[in-house]
Amino acid sequence: MPRKPQQARSRQTYDAIIQAAYIAIAKNGSESTTTRQIAEIAGIGVGSLYEYFENKQAILDALIEHFAQAIAAHVKALTPSLVRIPLTDAVYELTLKFAEFLKANDEQYLKCARSLMLHDNHTQLSPVYRALGELFTKHAIAHPEQLQLKNLPTVAYIFINSGVYSMTRYLSHPNPAFSFEELAQVLANMAGHYVAMELKAN
Repeated sequence: MPRKPQQARSRQTYDAIIQAAYIAIAKNGSESTTTRQIAEIAGIGVGSLYEYFENKQAILDALIEHFAQAIAAHVKALTPSLVRIPLTDAVYELTLKFAEFLKANDEQYLKCARSLMLHDNHTQLSPVYRALGELFTKHAIAHPEQLQLKNLPTVAYIFINSGVYSMTRYLSHPNPAFSFEELAQVLANMAGHYVAMELKAN
């Protein structure tokens, strides 16, 4: 049975397998990637890999969890600066920073995201939604006028889910018809316009 890493050395091997999976998927795509390829990149035998993961799907699940945690940590790091600026600027800045994050390390995250998001195994994004929800709440507290919005939790839910959906759909297309910057600006304008209209109606 696969084991959970307890000691530092085991944890290093586990992490090496995850990083190797990123590299293999970025190069070959998730469908063509094999456990043997991942093991070779990690510098271990296939038998050693199976001590930690039952199969390739288990590795993909762990990779997606790692990916979601990395995005959530990135959002949390940006939160203190984003809550100080207007909502439109915050959404635009967050979206662009997200793009920079994905493009780092020779677009390793971006290539993996594009491959994984073509399938139905990318549902483990709850850490991302929680981090975005906390950002939205803190931004509303820092800008009290937003607290006047009716059904604020519902508004936050729609903004967050529509934004994440739009970005994941964008990433699923290798050759999108518009730039990520254009996507960021439209998302920002939609959020800002909605809030402004609702506040005016109040």
